[in-house]
Amino acid sequence: MSCFLRIRCPSCGNEQLVYSHASRVVRCQICDEVLAEPTGGKVRIKGQVVYAFGKVREG
Repeated sequence: MSCFLRIRCPSCGNEQLVYSHASRVVRCQICDEVLAEPTGGKVRIKGQVVYAFGKVREG
Protein backbone atom coordinates (compact mmCIF):
# COMPACT_ATOMS: atom_id res chain seq x y z
CA MET A 1 0.00 0.00 0.00
CA SER A 2 1.14 3.49 -0.71
CA CYS A 3 0.58 6.67 1.25
CA PHE A 4 1.70 10.25 1.63
CA LEU A 5 4.43 11.06 4.12
CA ARG A 6 5.16 14.32 5.88
CA ILE A 7 8.96 14.45 6.00
CA ARG A 8 11.07 16.90 8.01
CA CYS A 9 14.27 18.09 6.35
CA PRO A 10 17.35 17.20 8.44
CA SER A 11 19.10 20.43 7.40
CA CYS A 12 16.53 23.20 7.81
CA GLY A 13 13.54 21.57 9.57
CA ASN A 14 11.09 22.33 6.74
CA GLU A 15 8.25 19.79 6.43
CA GLN A 16 6.73 18.73 3.14
CA LEU A 17 4.58 15.97 1.68
CA VAL A 18 6.14 13.13 -0.28
CA TYR A 19 4.43 10.22 -2.04
CA SER A 20 5.72 6.90 -0.67
CA HIS A 21 6.32 5.53 -4.19
CA ALA A 22 7.74 8.68 -5.82
CA SER A 23 9.60 7.99 -9.07
CA ARG A 24 11.90 11.02 -8.86
CA VAL A 25 14.28 12.44 -6.27
CA VAL A 26 12.41 14.72 -3.86
CA ARG A 27 14.32 17.77 -2.60
CA CYS A 28 13.53 20.26 0.15
CA GLN A 29 11.85 23.35 -1.27
CA ILE A 30 13.84 25.59 1.10
CA CYS A 31 17.43 24.31 1.11
CA ASP A 32 17.48 21.77 -1.78
CA GLU A 33 18.55 18.87 0.49
CA VAL A 34 17.52 15.39 -0.79
CA LEU A 35 14.56 14.14 1.27
CA ALA A 36 13.72 10.95 -0.64
CA GLU A 37 15.25 8.87 -3.42
CA PRO A 38 13.37 6.40 -5.66
CA THR A 39 14.31 2.71 -5.44
CA GLY A 40 11.93 1.19 -7.98
CA GLY A 41 9.34 0.70 -5.24
CA LYS A 42 9.08 2.67 -2.04
CA VAL A 43 11.32 5.72 -1.65
CA ARG A 44 14.48 5.74 0.48
CA ILE A 45 13.83 8.44 3.07
CA LYS A 46 16.68 10.75 4.04
CA GLY A 47 14.72 12.96 6.46
CA GLN A 48 12.49 12.19 9.43
CA VAL A 49 8.95 10.94 8.84
CA VAL A 50 6.67 13.14 10.93
CA TYR A 51 3.38 11.57 9.85
CA ALA A 52 2.07 9.03 7.31
CA PHE A 53 -1.51 9.35 6.09
CA GLY A 54 -3.85 8.67 3.21
CA LYS A 55 -3.25 4.97 2.79
CA VAL A 56 -4.02 4.10 -0.83
CA ARG A 57 -4.76 0.52 -1.84
CA GLU A 58 -3.11 -0.35 -5.15
CA GLY A 59 -4.76 -2.58 -7.72
